[in-house]
Amino acid sequence: MREVELAIIGGGPAGICAAIEAAKYGVEVTLIEENSRLGGQFYRRLADGFTANQRQLDKYYVRGTKLIAELEYGRKVEVIENALVWGIFPDKEVAYLRDDKTETLKAQRLILAEGAYDRPVPFPGWTLPGVLTAGAALKMVKIEKVLPGERILLAGSGPLQLLLAAHLVRTGAKVVAVLEASPLDNAWKHLPHLWGQWELLKDGLGYLWELRKAKVPLLRGHVIVEAKGEEQVCQAIYAKVDRDWQIVPGTEKNVEVDTIITGYGLIPSGRLSRLCRCPQKWDPYLGGWIPEHDEYMETALPGIFTAGDCSGIEGAAVAAEEGRLAAIKICQELGRITPEETSRRCSPIFKELRGLRRFESALNSIFATRRGLLARIPDEVIICRCEEVTAGEIRNVIAEGITSINEIKALTRAGMGPCQGRMCAPIITEMVSIETKRPVEEVGFFAPRPPIKPIPLVGVARHKSS
Repeated sequence: MREVELAIIGGGPAGICAAIEAAKYGVEVTLIEENSRLGGQFYRRLADGFTANQRQLDKYYVRGTKLIAELEYGRKVEVIENALVWGIFPDKEVAYLRDDKTETLKAQRLILAEGAYDRPVPFPGWTLPGVLTAGAALKMVKIEKVLPGERILLAGSGPLQLLLAAHLVRTGAKVVAVLEASPLDNAWKHLPHLWGQWELLKDGLGYLWELRKAKVPLLRGHVIVEAKGEEQVCQAIYAKVDRDWQIVPGTEKNVEVDTIITGYGLIPSGRLSRLCRCPQKWDPYLGGWIPEHDEYMETALPGIFTAGDCSGIEGAAVAAEEGRLAAIKICQELGRITPEETSRRCSPIFKELRGLRRFESALNSIFATRRGLLARIPDEVIICRCEEVTAGEIRNVIAEGITSINEIKALTRAGMGPCQGRMCAPIITEMVSIETKRPVEEVGFFAPRPPIKPIPLVGVARHKSS
């Protein structure tokens, strides 16, 4: 088994910036990315064979391209793409699958930068073709240049809604409406925390202006209630909600659509940190369960760092700075720089992060997911899509006194399918909290075990025999 000084898992903003920073000081870096190209969701690049003119590419795409070019051509970093990390074992041994073969390496230091994924929100009809998440839709429109539908309804909460709607409008889609669950009537209280982040504010106002020019209705305090159709979505029902996102009776309206896109924020991808047994904490404003870490992003396990959205949903700019922080601290631990140099280099990063986190904290407070969204799920709605376990089945088990989330998993098979609970685990955790009136932090999370994603059995067998 070969050894490296630093292994980084995840090639988004955090992973890329960490690799660049560490390589500056001669650290031997191996960057492992599951997708075929670096960039993550935010810096995702066009697929091979696709071209676009400058007008079609936003400034963040251009920035990401330059950053990736700096990594690939200006630094001595080993980049391993199309590699799925399925296990982390003692002594920072990383197992990953590439070309149907398991390979392993041992790292002196490890940065987990596995990002985040769209928050699943079940409602009647959410499993119909034509219902998709904001992340998937943004990839289709921005990168693959494919419209997800002709008459599109967006439902969710947060700035990603506006960005996606603007991209859809630019590409000629008919956006029927944008449903924003948060009423935004108290948003003015957070204005002092938004002050100073002019570029981000300008972006948001620009998206709003594009929607206004296209005459796209922005309905605040509204949520999707139901998707109707046989083999494809053909109609959506939406309604007003109160401050807790409970539906206001009698406000339901119908609209003809062929696509519904939901975007209720993101959930940190924390399975690798949990697999390493890093202590976790519950923070609803940062997306849910996140690994505990110090100011340099080092977890309670020496030598294991976290960075980016997997350590809390705070945006690409924060992710990039967190990656730099972790890399600089690792350079010190490996003897490349002195503690004094670490302090000097990290001081401006800490200052930048204070402003960015103040801004992101305000946004997370304004658009925080409310309990009413999950409290109203009808019993017949499927919660675990892989194993087709319904909300009623989950509630029946809870009513019998089974409140351990891992026991619920064992009894119902929820979370045992191909996605390994990525979709259903956050929902079930909230359901147990709601039904038992216990804090979410007492409910816990599914215990992860390798492989954390489905892989061929031969991959596991080869790892065992190595």
